[in-house]
Amino acid sequence: MKFISTKSFMPFVWYRIALGIMIIILVSMGTLSPHAAESAG
Repeated sequence: MKFISTKSFMPFVWYRIALGIMIIILVSMGTLSPHAAESAG
């Protein structure tokens, strides 16, 4: 938490945006199943 208080929060924002876009792309390509967690357990 010290890092966040001394540095900018923007790297974490960009990381979350990039991760979200990657997940959307993988689901749309069929590489990642949106219902994988339901069948896992």
